[in-house]
Amino acid sequence: MQPKYSQEPEKLPDFDDYADNYETLVKDNIKASGFHPSYFDEHKIKTLAADLKKTPFAGEEIRFLNFGCGIGKSERFIQKYLPSAHTVSVDVSKESIERAIQRNIRVPNVTYQHFTDVTELKYDKKFDVIFAANVFHHIPSDLRLGILEHLRTLLSPNGYLYIFEHNPINPLTKAAFDTCEFDQGCKMIPAKDMISNIRKAGYQRLSKHYIVFFPKPLAAFIPYEKYLDWLPIGAQYYIKAR
Repeated sequence: MQPKYSQEPEKLPDFDDYADNYETLVKDNIKASGFHPSYFDEHKIKTLAADLKKTPFAGEEIRFLNFGCGIGKSERFIQKYLPSAHTVSVDVSKESIERAIQRNIRVPNVTYQHFTDVTELKYDKKFDVIFAANVFHHIPSDLRLGILEHLRTLLSPNGYLYIFEHNPINPLTKAAFDTCEFDQGCKMIPAKDMISNIRKAGYQRLSKHYIVFFPKPLAAFIPYEKYLDWLPIGAQYYIKAR
């Protein structure tokens, strides 16, 4: 049975409409940071990989689900920082999936899947890592819990869920979000609300971390960001759960 929308569904963007110019829109939207969009894509995977080294998966083959892969901007970084990963990248936008395949034609160990309902995601083997980067604020709020519950059924007993989202407390993030064309109709999710939903979905051992504190002109301070992950002013946050 497919999840139902609320009586007045949120008017969220259709990413098929943005597949062709997604990167240009992102680049224009974050130009105040001084970074190319790929910096943020790499930062997330690099952060995840560093965290994962502290777990039993270090050095072992990893089954990795990229939930909401979009046009495939993370796959080459997954391969770079987690070379033993076998990745399944999925998205509700068929146009985005097609561009992800074209973009990553030389990236090994990745398969792609378009889906229209999360219950279509069924696999013989469970995943060690489920990764969702800036995906959940594009999901209608009344569907988030059901999606999190289904993703939990795909996670191995010792696996980890990593959800990255924009931090609404950060004023620069808020300004960029409010002017982003494909985020119109969306609302950023406070970390406490994301944590609440994750707990309701049955996950345990949650931890919260903040990332991206310095723009490019202050790049000399970036190595010290790892000591600030408790400070709730980072441009983004991530929740790790199992």
